[in-house]
Amino acid sequence: MIKKTLRLIEEQIGIQLKLCDYFTGLRETRGTGERYFNVVLDVRTSESREYTNLEQYSKKYGSIRVEPNGFKRVAIFPNGA
Repeated sequence: MIKKTLRLIEEQIGIQLKLCDYFTGLRETRGTGERYFNVVLDVRTSESREYTNLEQYSKKYGSIRVEPNGFKRVAIFPNGA
């Protein structure tokens, strides 16, 4: 699921993302049990053009949902990808 989602993102918006090597693999949120994985950006999420592009793609197509999950870390929630 992770590889498929990363490939979809790269094909659709041209961004190659790096998986987080600290919080690895597919994880689940507490309470809702939503599945997600973490990627790491080169710059802060608040200053990242990549994060902005991910957010816009997420809102437009709904195949993923993204949330900041740290200083440079982003949680990606695949929606059936």
